[in-house]
Amino acid sequence: MKIAVDCRYYGKSGIGRVCQGLLENLDYFKNEYYLIGNEKLLSKYPAKEIISDYNSPFSFKGILKINPKINKLCDVFLAPNYLIPLNVKIPVYSVMHDLIFLDRKDTCKGTLDRLIKKIMLKRCMKKSVKVACVSGFTLNRCVHYYGKLADKCFVNYNGLSENVINFKEEVKTEKNGKELIFVGNVKPHKGIKTLIAAFKALPEEYVLKIIGEKDNFNVGLSINDLETDRVIFTGRINDEELLNEISKASFLIQPSEYEGFGLPPLESLYLGTKPIISDIEVFKEIYDGFDVCYFKVGDPESLKNAILSANPKIDTKKEEIIEKYNYKKFADNIVKNIN
Repeated sequence: MKIAVDCRYYGKSGIGRVCQGLLENLDYFKNEYYLIGNEKLLSKYPAKEIISDYNSPFSFKGILKINPKINKLCDVFLAPNYLIPLNVKIPVYSVMHDLIFLDRKDTCKGTLDRLIKKIMLKRCMKKSVKVACVSGFTLNRCVHYYGKLADKCFVNYNGLSENVINFKEEVKTEKNGKELIFVGNVKPHKGIKTLIAAFKALPEEYVLKIIGEKDNFNVGLSINDLETDRVIFTGRINDEELLNEISKASFLIQPSEYEGFGLPPLESLYLGTKPIISDIEVFKEIYDGFDVCYFKVGDPESLKNAILSANPKIDTKKEEIIEKYNYKKFADNIVKNIN
């Protein structure tokens, strides 16, 4: 089987990390893989061929076309997202992360942006032979919006990347329960306003470390909310530095109002840092049976109380995590459906 994989997401956060997990676990001897994207980044994988394409998959040009040689060389096209380039003529297999653009209008840039995304989502559901949904929650949203088209869907959980599984903490630190960390972006559904409101109500000894640049974080927030010595911004950091920051914290706070999966709490669990997470449906699905603390979504008082009462000691259950959430299983399920 000759399989083209859209790797233009590789190196980016979110879907890029899923793409990396997939590529790390494909069996390059059972099938011939044609990886499309940045040749320098993809050269470490033993693919049949690396097909150069530097267009962003989110750009108009990237959606309009991908390198057309795949239509002649390959049997199928694997899309790690719902954006399927318009010039793809071969059968498509795709990954659906969430349907937030349909569920939350505030995540779109306007009416036209939402319309385009609705069209591309519907096209993905129609054109795909099979759709791998990263959670049962996402599959249920597909059923809600697309009815019988959702018969193509199957649940295929995300996993932990090799750099997380193989991570070794630089210095073992004692956790006093006062160091909090947030990993995410500034989009409204991430619940950042809930986090800041809860943090301001905590005693002075608590410190919040935010992964990222302060300038990028101020979207939708008053600068006064962040002008405190107790809120520390790491600036831009690499993956190894990120994992080290997570492992040192007492708690990872994930106040999301909506997710398709939610990977940071899983990484946090594995690294020995207890997650404090909102009680949204998908988190209850993914983290059922694991040592996490829940709080009422969108409620700063509930989050504050969860932080104050949480015990930083954690039962990581590493073997159970890897058994249930791993990219080897993720990749094998996709290839099995293709075959």
